[in-house]
Amino acid sequence: MSNRAFLRAAATNDVPLIRRMVREHHSADGGNARYRVVHNLDEAAARAVANGKTEALAILLENGACPNEALTGGNYCIPPKRLFSDQRGRRRHRHVTDKLTPETLRILLKNTNICPDATIRLGDSRGQYLDFTLKELINSNAGHKNREEICKMLVSHDHVNVNTEISFDETGAFALSSKMDNRIFYRQPRNTFIHVNFIGQTLMFDNFGLTEHLLTDQAVHLDPGLPSGTGAAENLLIIFMDKYARGCFRKLSGRFTILLDALRNRISDSVAFRDQLLASGNELFKQQLLTLFAIDEPSGNTPSPADYQHLNRDQLDEKILNVLYGSPPGYHFLYPNPPPSYDSCVQEAVRE
Repeated sequence: MSNRAFLRAAATNDVPLIRRMVREHHSADGGNARYRVVHNLDEAAARAVANGKTEALAILLENGACPNEALTGGNYCIPPKRLFSDQRGRRRHRHVTDKLTPETLRILLKNTNICPDATIRLGDSRGQYLDFTLKELINSNAGHKNREEICKMLVSHDHVNVNTEISFDETGAFALSSKMDNRIFYRQPRNTFIHVNFIGQTLMFDNFGLTEHLLTDQAVHLDPGLPSGTGAAENLLIIFMDKYARGCFRKLSGRFTILLDALRNRISDSVAFRDQLLASGNELFKQQLLTLFAIDEPSGNTPSPADYQHLNRDQLDEKILNVLYGSPPGYHFLYPNPPPSYDSCVQEAVRE
């Protein structure tokens, strides 16, 4: 029976036909035939995922289909061209994850061979490739009706790293698909790409329910300072403050206070964030941190980075330490592994 019929059976959840075809496939002899069997199973599993057919998917996985191929689309649904069909990021190409349901994902995540952070590579509009994890790809699709629930399921999985990032071109379709002014993003010197970590991406694409979940669920090992040294920490503050200034959080009502406090707590607890902040020569980074912590201060005006432009770098750092820790922390807190003392160096030299 043809592979086309196999795919059609998976798409329509024709369980009796799938069982019969699986038996026929497994009876194939020869190396090439066995390769085709595996390939056909993977394609059929991806088709079942794309159509939300849980029974068909379960049978295919039980008979050797690869859960990672099914989850990422394998060779079936990932277009070799682009994530978007236009230059402005308005129309997304179809992908296997577009109709991913919580029920389908639950079956896949129970499979012991699953790798839910497998890379999904798709083209941007300027000849560049974007490397997504599944959570990042789904988060970026605001039209996905199960976006928040599926992302929450993924970040709760033991093998998912919540501190990933994506890098993209400022003028590519992916950047333009967000509701951000891409000119305000920070880029590291001599780096042409913008880096945004996953918590920043949830803000970037207005997935605020997921943002709150990442920040408040202590079982999620989120560190807003990671990855370190790419500019992702700077861009997290840029995105948050831009959303705040434009009133995007108003719809959260009282939930905003929870989100704000949780973000500040995560930043205060992040050694990676603190180290980058104090070492940075980017004064706007420091000014925005102070603005973030001033948001709920009783004032007639909305706080702004401009409120701190009169401070030099040393003054900014002193104020930051006061804001984060109440008073400047001791030397041993900032430098847990200090250099050896002069006397110990002399003694070591004498022993040699």
